[in-house]
Amino acid sequence: MRAVFKPGRSEARLRALLAPTLLLPVLLLATLVACSDPGSADGSAAAPDAASGEKPSAEITAPDAREATVSMAARPGKTRDPAGAAFVARAEASGGSSYEADTVRAIRYGMHEEYERVVLDLGTGDEPAASVPEWTIMSPTGDGLLRVILPSISRAAVSDGTFGDGLLDRYYVVRAPEGGMFVDVFARKPFAYRVLGLSEPARLVVDFKPAGSPLKARPPAVGGDTVLVEPRAGARIGDPLTVCGYSRNFEASNSIALTDAEGRVLARRTVLGNDWTSTWGYFEATLDLPSFEGKGTLRVGTRSARDGTFEGVEVPVKGD
Repeated sequence: MRAVFKPGRSEARLRALLAPTLLLPVLLLATLVACSDPGSADGSAAAPDAASGEKPSAEITAPDAREATVSMAARPGKTRDPAGAAFVARAEASGGSSYEADTVRAIRYGMHEEYERVVLDLGTGDEPAASVPEWTIMSPTGDGLLRVILPSISRAAVSDGTFGDGLLDRYYVVRAPEGGMFVDVFARKPFAYRVLGLSEPARLVVDFKPAGSPLKARPPAVGGDTVLVEPRAGARIGDPLTVCGYSRNFEASNSIALTDAEGRVLARRTVLGNDWTSTWGYFEATLDLPSFEGKGTLRVGTRSARDGTFEGVEVPVKGD
């Protein structure tokens, strides 16, 4: 019996073998288009960059933080810079274009090979906002403090938290005296920064890179539920003395007292903050000082309702 060749069956087998080869260029082209999409640039802000080999982020609760959730990458990795922006050591910067957002929904953190990243997730009510609202950054060079002022924000789902053990230390969300809120980020060393606004959903991204020189002033003092921003420890003070900071002390009450080296009270005042239940409340007071020289001590805080002991910050100062 003679074998009979059937072209139809062989052609079908050939097409089956060639199909994956023909589809491969199409799949490669689709992958290249997806990776080059400008809309994917926010992946480095809200999630790890797949190209860097960075593992997925894990949501963790920051230790000793009130309500704060921080997202930290499992390990440092090189992340794309979607904006190509340079790092600057500028005292002031601003941007944004609307007043749509009214809520800080979350504050997230990522550590990368050459910089550290803080992401503010912004919302309208309980939903993510579409665009980044107007913002202003204040960051005196070498001060170790960056303040993000958000005039349209009226509430926050987080109030404070700690970062890693690198450049950045912690943050606070504070009700601003002129309306809106601000976010203070404390650094352990001087830094340069860059800002990126991302839309749909709205995120304000701030990257921090070490600047190399020592801090020009000590960082704000923290004790109990009080943060003293000015004056700093070791500062030289005179008349009048302006004291400012923020707290979550009971009923927003903040006691300020200045004593000399002998323990004599030179000035005393109690001032109220503008919040204490929902987030940190800002306070500021101006004290008239008598003439004094030498060392003094400034105490800002409150008395414990339990045993009357002082709870707050105590910093050394110098008289003119």
